[in-house]
Amino acid sequence: MVAHPGASSASPTDQDLPHPRAVLVAMLPVTDIAASAQFYTRLLGLTVMREFVHDGQVTGCSLGDPRIGFALSLRWRASLEGPADLRGEHPIIWQVRDAAALERYRRHAAALGLSPTSRRHDDADLVSVIDPDGIDVLVGVPVRPWGHFRGYELTADGYRHSHDRPLIGCDEGTAAAGPSTPASSSPTPAPG
Repeated sequence: MVAHPGASSASPTDQDLPHPRAVLVAMLPVTDIAASAQFYTRLLGLTVMREFVHDGQVTGCSLGDPRIGFALSLRWRASLEGPADLRGEHPIIWQVRDAAALERYRRHAAALGLSPTSRRHDDADLVSVIDPDGIDVLVGVPVRPWGHFRGYELTADGYRHSHDRPLIGCDEGTAAAGPSTPASSSPTPAPG
């Protein structure tokens, strides 16, 4: 961090921040640990690597593969402090190497009887299946890099590119945003 004369505290510069390289562990709240563990081990080829027990009850587990460098943790919903319902949401989008790998994944999900659907989002080609808790599991391959901000608005026809600056009060992670700049674009189907 760089100190600025007269400032009570300095903000780190972009160069000072230790940017993450990847997601190490993602966690999903589930209603049945065993059913969800079986679903994700079959769908993604993961193995149960950790298990967490409280008062004799399994309250969570982590799935992974030592070759891939990340884990998916499943947490028993009843053991959480508050409601954690992600039905209809897509909290994680898994990335595959290329379009051929995405097609292999789609065929694999179909062979498991999971009725995969394919769709194109503005950022990625996606294949979707629904897990035992109603969570939309997306696997995709990027169609373009995330080089700049793009805002989307949900319309009756799906999401459409609608603005070029954040509406949430920050711009590129550091500065306050001014008025949004509308963008004209055809509607884009939502990823989930």
